Order: sequence, then C-alpha cells, then structure tokens
Amino acid sequence: MTDDSHGDADGHDHDHGHGHGHDRGDATGSQRALKLALVINTVFFVVEVVGALYANSLTLLADAAHMLTDSASLLLALLAAWIATLAADEKRTYGYQRAEILAALANGVFLVVIVAYIAYEAVVRFQNPQPVKAVPTIVVGVVGLAANLAGAYVLHGGRENLNIRGAYLHLLADAAGSVAAVALGVALYFTDLRVLDPLFSLVIAALVLYSAKDLLAESVNILLQGTPPGVDVDVVTDSLRGIDGVTGVHDVHVWALTSRSVACSAHVVVTDDADRDAVLDRCRRVLGDDHGIGHATIQIETHQGDCETADFDCYPGDTRT
Repeated sequence: MTDDSHGDADGHDHDHGHGHGHDRGDATGSQRALKLALVINTVFFVVEVVGALYANSLTLLADAAHMLTDSASLLLALLAAWIATLAADEKRTYGYQRAEILAALANGVFLVVIVAYIAYEAVVRFQNPQPVKAVPTIVVGVVGLAANLAGAYVLHGGRENLNIRGAYLHLLADAAGSVAAVALGVALYFTDLRVLDPLFSLVIAALVLYSAKDLLAESVNILLQGTPPGVDVDVVTDSLRGIDGVTGVHDVHVWALTSRSVACSAHVVVTDDADRDAVLDRCRRVLGDDHGIGHATIQIETHQGDCETADFDCYPGDTRT
C-alpha cells in the first residue's frame, strides 16, 4: 500500500492509500479451476438429462435444470474473472473487478428462477403423479453426486472470491440434489409412492433457495456500497479518533469495492500543531492493519477550518467529534 498526500491552502490534506493487490497468479488459478469445473459440470448435465428422460423423474430433471444454470454460472464466472483482470482506465478508475460481483448477483438470480421452475413442475406432478424408474434414478444420482463433489473440490480453494463462491454454492446445492435423487430412487425401489418424486424435487428447490440467499444479500450489499460484514463503522471511527493529534472524526464511509477489497473515506480533525504527515501515515496503518481496509481516502481538517465538502458528502447527523 502506498501513500500520496498533499496539502492545500486552506489547511486540508488528503491521503489516498491504495491496496490493489490483484494477484495475477491467483486470477489465473481461479480461471483454470472454473474451466475444469465447467467441463465436469457440462458433461454430467448431458448425462443427467438423458437419465431423467429415461427414468421419467422430475427430481432428476430438476437437478439437470440446476446443472444447466451451474454451467451458465461457471461460464459467467469465467467471463467475469477475465474482465476483472483488465487494468483501470479513465472510464473505470477502480478497474473492472466489480464484474465479478455482477456475475455473482446474476448467479443468485438464476438460482431463484430455477426454484420457481421446480416448484411449478412439482405442483403439476402432485396433481398427476408419474411412474419413475428407480434403478436409473439411483445410478444417475450417484454419478451426479460424484461429479458435483469433484467440481466443488476444484473450486473450494477460491471461496474468498464472491464470484467463485457463487459457482461453488451452485455445485454444493446440486450435490445435495443428487443425494435427494439417490434417496428417491431407493425409496421408489421398495415402494410405489409416486408422489415422492415431486416431493423430493421441492426438497431440491429449498436447497437451491437456501444457497442463493447469502449470495444475493452480499452481492446487493456490495453494489449498494453497504458496509461489509465484519466491519463496524463505529469501531473504525474510534480507532481513528484514538490517533495522537486527532481531536475528532466525521463523515466516515466504509464500503466494499469487491468481496476482497474494502475502501474507506473519512474526515479527520487534528490539532493546530499536529504533524499531518504522521497522522496520515498512522491513519493508513490503523485502517490497513487493524481493519483490513486497503484503499483509504483521508481528509485532514483543523478546528479553525470548515469542512469544504460538507454540502455533498457529510451526511446529516454525523457529528462524532
């Protein structure tokens, strides 16, 4: 993280601490993992569609539809991962890393859509239960479970990346769906309860919806520039206020640029005799070392001077001094 600070005629200093630690090696590894997971998932999608049609199983068909969204999400994740490696320019001064967040949001929406589809088909089959071939359902379910777990294993090391986490959650939900398919096949092998097929498909729908919940919430929070989970703005403010020479802190904003990059801006009021460069450096270190904030913009103010930017970025009621 580097600093670039300067002072102006009115006694306002600004510090911009940047932590653009976008590791090209990590990005390449992530893309390689996504490609392998995509191959595994797509091959089994074809197998599961054929098996679902042969066995006449809504549970398998629902799981196959979920597999299709998995493949789409993996393709989207690959595209987003590539876009995120593009360098910042005059139009995208923060770079293109938020493409990964958009992909994660799209993945979450796809999951919700597939839940609606499964639920609709289940209602139709509850009204007219269909016979299901038990043994093919079991075989396809077991193979599907192996494929899903293999794909999830390939991606599990990159779960700190929200984009990869979305694809990972898709595969885990699908693995749970394969378990449900196996359970359905076993149950139908020993009984003739046709209603179990739509019932188990609803179990898959519930699993899919659960996997989408946190992904959607975190994606939306980042896009709305909400405070990241695990970061307490009051604690950040108190940390800055505790720095030698600081008498007040206000207009503190903390938001996530991506799932791995947190930014902060704040106005820091100092004593007239304070060493502004030392205060700026200490602010940078406190934010980075204690709170994991890699991009900090600090405006230094004195008691004699007013906040020049109060009209547009000092939110009402923020009077912490």
